[in-house]
Amino acid sequence: MGMGSTTSTAARTRLVALLLVWGCPLWWALGVLGLVPLIGAALAAAQLLRGRHRVHLPSGITWWLLFLAVVAMGVLVLAVDAPGAASGGDGFGRLLVFGYRLSWYTAVTILLVWLGNASREVVSDRFVLGLVGGLFVVATAGGFVGLLAPHFEFTSALEAALPGGLRTNSFVRSLVHPEAADVQQVLGRAEARPKAPFAFTNTWGSVIALSGVFLVAWAHHRGLAARVGVAVVFAAATVPVVFSLNRGLWTCVALGVVGAALIVVRRGRLDHLLVGGLVTAVLALALAGPLVATVQERFEHQHSNDRRGSLASATVASVTEGSPVVGFGTTRDVQGSFASISGGATPGCPACGVPPLGTQGHLWLVLFSQGWLGLMMFCGFFATAIRRCWRCRTPNETVALFVLGFFAVQVFVYDTLGLPLLLVMLAIGLVWREQREQTTTGAGWTVAQLMERARRGAPVAMVLASLGLGVGWWSGVVGDRPEQRTEVRLALTTPVDPYSPTVIGDLVERGDADRRDLRITIDTEAALLLSEQTLAEAVTLTDDPRHTPTPQDLRDTISLRAEPLTQILVLTVRAPDAQESHDRALAVAAAYLTARQDWVEHRRGDLLARLHDDLRRVLPTDPTTATLLLRLNTVDRRLRADAPSVGRVVNVSGPEPVAHQRAVRSTSGLALGLVCAIGAGRLLHTPTPHRRRRR
Repeated sequence: MGMGSTTSTAARTRLVALLLVWGCPLWWALGVLGLVPLIGAALAAAQLLRGRHRVHLPSGITWWLLFLAVVAMGVLVLAVDAPGAASGGDGFGRLLVFGYRLSWYTAVTILLVWLGNASREVVSDRFVLGLVGGLFVVATAGGFVGLLAPHFEFTSALEAALPGGLRTNSFVRSLVHPEAADVQQVLGRAEARPKAPFAFTNTWGSVIALSGVFLVAWAHHRGLAARVGVAVVFAAATVPVVFSLNRGLWTCVALGVVGAALIVVRRGRLDHLLVGGLVTAVLALALAGPLVATVQERFEHQHSNDRRGSLASATVASVTEGSPVVGFGTTRDVQGSFASISGGATPGCPACGVPPLGTQGHLWLVLFSQGWLGLMMFCGFFATAIRRCWRCRTPNETVALFVLGFFAVQVFVYDTLGLPLLLVMLAIGLVWREQREQTTTGAGWTVAQLMERARRGAPVAMVLASLGLGVGWWSGVVGDRPEQRTEVRLALTTPVDPYSPTVIGDLVERGDADRRDLRITIDTEAALLLSEQTLAEAVTLTDDPRHTPTPQDLRDTISLRAEPLTQILVLTVRAPDAQESHDRALAVAAAYLTARQDWVEHRRGDLLARLHDDLRRVLPTDPTTATLLLRLNTVDRRLRADAPSVGRVVNVSGPEPVAHQRAVRSTSGLALGLVCAIGAGRLLHTPTPHRRRRR
């Protein structure tokens, strides 16, 4: 390639990169920011294809390629219900989210390989550091927008162009609908948590932490004016960083300060440590007051810890029980909340809803979506990357170590798939390119070498993968029998409460507040439906004496959920035969409504007796005795005369086939067979790089 051609290629590449980064506010306003890096990856892929026989691959790439294979296999288990999650679900919605995440994993892989193969004349280290560092400036500006105009939002061009079904999808809307901030009640009052120009507050926090490392490294290569300017930007960024209430971001900042101090001490630059300490002290004094108080308040309000812990435990339990090898392909909605099967978010309590299983941290996303096998491959790749840079021998290695350290913190609490993961890959790419150029023959595979080894190992791979698939399928056939499920929706009525007249309730509550706690909840209803008495009655209503189940057998085939914040109870009954599933579901529903009618009658009598006792105790000392007795008699007559329906069946759907574990076992066998094939072909062995050239 001639000098003129190289210069032209470098100019075009830098122009496109600058447009992608500094155009972030425009892409955000258009609603396409989540797609722009994918477009950049497509352009990079086109460049790689032109020289595909000379394309090098980074060390540890086999770990990552196997992880991508497990990600792709996830499409085979999207229809499978996960333990502890809502059954069924929007098949198109799951496929949409799965495709989006697979596209991002593919895009960051392409950009990693592209950067590692791009010459320094086309894309220099300094250019990459400055380009990514520019995201820090963009995020800081967006942070101030979020604080000053927290309710700023509008319909983007892409959002307006989407069809109604996509536009109302919550996942799609979060990506294409620009909002400056999320207004949340983290501290017990409305607080703006900035996120512009990104889709989520945690993405904003992750990007500003990771890009800050690149910006510091860029300033290190520049003059005094650039360093002062960067220091001013960092000081300004402190305001949105603190008011973001983002503990993951704060942890990264603290880790960065400690890490920088250790490196300075290791290199004997105590003068730099002294200057840094003085600057930090001055900055802390200047920001004392509201910012310090905000930090203290945030650590006093740790309300999300319990929810995160419960969700992580539920995620681990669900994937370990239901699909430990390959996961479930994508996330699943939790049924209700951790407090109730009908729980959910409300305008007054957004945090009452539970995020889907596999969220609140990229680690949990990988575990739930790709299983323990996928998680092992994911961690193996990044462990290899850390091993190659932990000594911090060069500025690029130092940047990569800090970025990977921040990523190790964020992966537990942030869903980093997207721009944050891309920044991590760029840091790895800089180190890999640097180390590859410092060896005599290059480190890692080339695409041609990998394809040749894959071609030679294809017969063994096909045999082992087919064997694994066959064993998995056969174990599914033996271990699972075909089942049909029928779903019945029951609309429950709320029984009349004789304590409802306000004046009676007030009198009773003054006498004994505990006597007022007589409410019926949807969870109480679920317990009644699954009770021995109800299921024994349901058994007597089944028509086929040859397949009469015991109450325990019937209980094992029942699953219950509730429409959030409603009195709609959803009963699902599984059985080997379609008609049997349908008949059992209706029998259980009928037995439950009968049991509920009896229970409501008993409860009504008990409540009336309690009401009479309470009134005899409090009325003699109250001047409104006659009025209260009149109201009591009215309520009593209404309760005894009216026998309203306690509920009714409003919808029956099915029977339909159950997506059983056969898909999970078949996919797991395929994945394990592929792993064995790779191990047999020693593809996990990467050529050892030659010794470094002497400088």
